[in-house]
Amino acid sequence: MLRQGLLLALCCLPLSVGANIPAGLQTVGKGEARYLGVIKVYEAELAVSPDARRATVLDAKVSRCLKLDYAVELTADKFILAAETVLKRQHDAATLAKVQPQLDQLHAAYADVKASDVYQMCYDAQAQATRLLLNGKPVTRVPSAEFARVYFGIWLGDKQPIAQELREALLQGLP
Repeated sequence: MLRQGLLLALCCLPLSVGANIPAGLQTVGKGEARYLGVIKVYEAELAVSPDARRATVLDAKVSRCLKLDYAVELTADKFILAAETVLKRQHDAATLAKVQPQLDQLHAAYADVKASDVYQMCYDAQAQATRLLLNGKPVTRVPSAEFARVYFGIWLGDKQPIAQELREALLQGLP
């Protein structure tokens, strides 16, 4: 149980050190992920299209950018394990099978991070693609609005997100 809690706290792509919010998006919430309520794992920030709402934040027409600024060192395999754990509790096997190639692409792009590294994951609604950046440098680009809906759901989904308190903090500025 303790191990699973750590893995879940570690999940969530490291996002952008020094990365800028894409033009046209506005920051709507910030929060922290903590392990056992004590050890800060990362700070998170969410920016979205001006027309986004809580009910539509994961829709294909809503651009969004999630930034995770890490406070601890983590290995890529921990990100992958934590993401897979959350995704399996949120979605059935058929849903995950549809986006498995995109999941594999993103997970293959992860690198180990050290404290102060930042991952940024941005979905562009017009291009229907998600870009992953590490410390402001592009790592991979994953096409698929469905993949973006599923993966951003780790933090923003209403069904068993990584942490309910973090989800609420990230969505706090949305009506």
